[in-house]
Amino acid sequence: MDNAKVQELYEKMLQVHERGQDCFSQDNVPSMLKNEYKNKVSQYDEMYENIEMMKGITTNPETIDNLLNQQHEILTVRIKWELGWIKKVLGHISK
Repeated sequence: MDNAKVQELYEKMLQVHERGQDCFSQDNVPSMLKNEYKNKVSQYDEMYENIEMMKGITTNPETIDNLLNQQHEILTVRIKWELGWIKKVLGHISK
């Protein structure tokens, strides 16, 4: 895995996250969904940042490659989750 692919996926995640933030800021989103959003986003951010820190500590190319793979997986899962959350919120709002 190369860093450019992870960076590209990170940019895509930021776009999805911006849409999530827009939904989050709606007045009629239940607090339960808002809490879920804050908790999950915080968890994904923390996981990604922890791996970023580990990448800065190691010099082993194999370890860096494994960490990049983990970041790619975190971003992929986060994007999928956040899109699902947006869909859930939009379904709730449209009722």
